Amino acid sequence: MIKTIALLSPVYATLFWGVTLLIQRRPANQSRFVLGIFMLFACMLYVSHTVFFLEFYHTYSFFESIYLYAGLSVYPLFYTYILLLSTIRFNTRRHLLHFLPGILFGVVALILTSLLTPDQRIYYVKHILINENLKNIDTTTLTGVKALVFLISRIIFILQTVIYLIFGIRIANQHNKTINNFFSETEGKRMNWVRDISILVLGVSLAAISFALLGRSYFVQHDLLLLLPSAFFTVFFFILGHKGNLQQPIYERLYENDEELSYQEDAPPEENNLKERLLVLFEENKIYRLNDLRIHTISESLHTNRTYISRLINEEFQMNFNEFVNQYRIKEAKELLSTRASTKYTMEYIAEQAGFGSVASFSRVFKEIEGVTPGKYRLMHNKD
Repeated sequence: MIKTIALLSPVYATLFWGVTLLIQRRPANQSRFVLGIFMLFACMLYVSHTVFFLEFYHTYSFFESIYLYAGLSVYPLFYTYILLLSTIRFNTRRHLLHFLPGILFGVVALILTSLLTPDQRIYYVKHILINENLKNIDTTTLTGVKALVFLISRIIFILQTVIYLIFGIRIANQHNKTINNFFSETEGKRMNWVRDISILVLGVSLAAISFALLGRSYFVQHDLLLLLPSAFFTVFFFILGHKGNLQQPIYERLYENDEELSYQEDAPPEENNLKERLLVLFEENKIYRLNDLRIHTISESLHTNRTYISRLINEEFQMNFNEFVNQYRIKEAKELLSTRASTKYTMEYIAEQAGFGSVASFSRVFKEIEGVTPGKYRLMHNKD
């Protein structure tokens, strides 16, 4: 009973989210679709685990090709999911190379299994995988060659966990930097959550490596120990599916095309004049009060492209677009909070007047800049 629960829990979690993410009738969402595929591949992985630990050794010898294919594809799929959520341009053809190891090892494992006799297949699983735990591999035999293929695939899997995790963190950081240079309101657009997911992935990776070093034979002999990795992976996949279901990707094209940039580079605007017009736009016209202000709106108002505006703000003011806009919004909010009538204003009203899209966004930015919440700031001012 314990073994069955431990084996089937991650299967149910991944199958549930895989089906849920793929059948939803929403506008085309590539990232959610890829996450659904990722969940189904993880499900195949744990179905193979189930067949192994239920001691269907002959059946598992064929399932091992699925196990290798799915195992070497889950991290590339997770990496693809992060890429599709980010603002980085996606090259589909080149990216397909990431899935070659899974296909190659899956096909080779299937061919080798087909060449083995039924007795050799059972011997491979019971003796080489369980009793020997891939030690003393004899490559002069067909079962030894199959064991070597399995061992190499495990090494590649370990490398994948580290490489794709590092790449995922770098992509998240680059995405956040880009978002801060294009949007004044970043709630729901930034990928800070990837940091939390990456920590979970790191935990999964370390756990997977540890389990690989211990060998599955260790868990065959201790049914209760199956509950630990089962609970860990079940919780991880459920959280990932939940976050992925809520996450909204950015569809807006954030970069000018090459022809526009080339034309603008040939005739750059006067920097001083552009800076003066930018300050007029913020200090006199108070354009920052638009709660969904984007750098595209600024560039249209000043008749230039976003690249110049972003570069100007970065170089002249030593901040990104998001920080530049928020300094004006916080200044406006502080003036409202400092008036004698401030106690009559709700936080929703102050946030709206200052240009924030929500009270949550207003409170977060205010505390980041001033070190206190808007409510505490108002209380301190009234006491003074």
